[in-house]
Amino acid sequence: MKGLYTAAAICMAVTITGCTSAETTTGSTDTATPPPVTTAVSTTPALPEVTFNPCDTIDDALLVRFEVDPAERDRHEFSLGREDILACNILGEHRTINIVAQNTPWDDIPFRVAPQAITVNGRQAWYVPGGTSEDSCSVLMRTDFGAVIVEHTVRRGGTTDPNMDRCDRIMELAEAVEPLIDNEN
Repeated sequence: MKGLYTAAAICMAVTITGCTSAETTTGSTDTATPPPVTTAVSTTPALPEVTFNPCDTIDDALLVRFEVDPAERDRHEFSLGREDILACNILGEHRTINIVAQNTPWDDIPFRVAPQAITVNGRQAWYVPGGTSEDSCSVLMRTDFGAVIVEHTVRRGGTTDPNMDRCDRIMELAEAVEPLIDNEN
């Protein structure tokens, strides 16, 4: 079950990047001079370091307050191209909370559905109901390194309240996480 939510968090945080490959040619071994060696110099500036780690920074009490189990934290840290992503997915009986810090430039973040501009404790943010699935709701908060994303997903079936809204308590969650982000924007 964790894999499903991990995939959703990764899809939420990931942009599509292109891949390149080098072609290899084979030829006669009796050539006199080897091909010239060239060095490529990147003109793309490095992305800022992600300075907020949600699994390390968010304490158990905050998670319990939002009805998820701190023991069910699932940490994911990886790079995709130039971008670094630190994700913390936490399962609860009725909901899953995903919190992601990424250094994707704010203006380059892709959206599956149109976001609504908001502020969270004065910080520039996007409100995105249905951002990764019909049962999810996200708030993306701008940071000096890129964005911190909080996402709420309703877990359907079992004893979950069938009337629980996908955006249930998302703003309250974003307002609780925002002061923990270690920069002001």
